[in-house]
Formats: sequence, C-alpha cells, structure tokens
Amino acid sequence: MGVSMVKSKKLIVAVLTADIIHSRQYSPAVRRRVDLTLRGSFKEVIRRYPEAVQTPLAFRITAGDEFQCVFADVSTAFEILTYLRASVATSGIKPVITFRASIGIGEISVSGKANSYEEDGEAFVRSREGLNELNKRKQAWTKIITGQPEVNRCADVILILIDRLQKNWTIPQWEAVKWSLLGLTRERISKKVNVAHQNITKRLAAAGWQEFRHAATFLKELLENSSKS
Repeated sequence: MGVSMVKSKKLIVAVLTADIIHSRQYSPAVRRRVDLTLRGSFKEVIRRYPEAVQTPLAFRITAGDEFQCVFADVSTAFEILTYLRASVATSGIKPVITFRASIGIGEISVSGKANSYEEDGEAFVRSREGLNELNKRKQAWTKIITGQPEVNRCADVILILIDRLQKNWTIPQWEAVKWSLLGLTRERISKKVNVAHQNITKRLAAAGWQEFRHAATFLKELLENSSKS
C-alpha cells in the first residue's frame, strides 16, 4: 500500500523588529515608562487587531532599545506599525518616542513560542537585515524586505516619502492620524481630543493624511501579494 505524502503549507508571517532612536537620552525611570508605554500600546494593538498578531511584543534583553513581534496577517503589518508609532508619540513622554522599524516577510520555521526571539525563519532573517540597513542609513525610519527584490525596491520608494511625512508630524497630528487609522470620523475624533472637528480636518491636511493613506494602501497591497507568492 502506497504512502501518501502531503506537503505542509508554509506559514508566511511579517516580523517587525524595531529599535528606539536615541534611547540613551532617557533616564532609567523614563526608560521604564517607555517600555510600559510600548507594552500598553501593543495590548491596544491586540485588542484592535485580534486576528493579526502571531507572537506578542518582546524586548531583547541584550539590547534594551530593541523590541520585536510577529504578525500572522501580513497585510496589516505596516498599518499596525503606524498605529504603534502614533500611540507612543501621543503618550506624553518627552522627548517624543521614535523608533526605526524593519518588517521582514517570509516563512516562520520555528514558531509557537511566547517570545519571538526564540522563534526563527526567513522572515526573521529579513527583518534583521532591514534593521541593520536602517542603522547604517540613520535618516530612514522604515524598511520592508520580502523575497522579491522588485517589491523591496518599490516599497523603498514609498517608504522614503512616508518617513519624510511622519518625521514632520506634530503630536496633535499623530493623534488625529491614530484615530483615523481606526476609522473614526473627524466628528468623533474631535470629541475624543476635545477640539473642533474643523481643527481635526486641518491637522490631517497638514499631516498629508490623504497622501499617506493612498501610499499606505499601496503598501498593504504589496504586503498582501508578497505573502501569497
């Protein structure tokens, strides 16, 4: 009797690896607040995107300014990254928390761990490669690496423009972007932040929200297609 060989389907994920920019400027007490803020923001990510997270956020013990997480829903990785950035930017910590972030797309070969640093696979290798490139370039904030060079080049072009936009966002603009990412109307956002909805419109216009949204939608499609290839 013949033995049926069934090839298991590869699990494709998005690995987000990030490091806090100028983390040494924070005192130990403020640095603990930074960690708590990031953990709290990620809990909100889990609540808002319950199906997206594969492995929750973890800090790298040997590099205190670095953290990592894994997304099962590859297409939402950049959107969640932006939401995470918006959450920490509006946390009240000064100077405002910013971080470089690399998203690696690919197979996960060692999974099911509570800590992503105990997992492995090509997505992790690509994420690390991207972060190393960012640390060399310094001026860039975001990198996406897939198994397709043409997709990587396309993402680079979009991310150069997005990084330029985000670096100029004020805290009120980050706040307006944060709630807009969750689909709130400008009227609802205005009630949350206690300003006139016309001001929300002005903040989003100054932030280039419409342009950002088109670029982010394009990146989402790139990520989704890369996870199917």
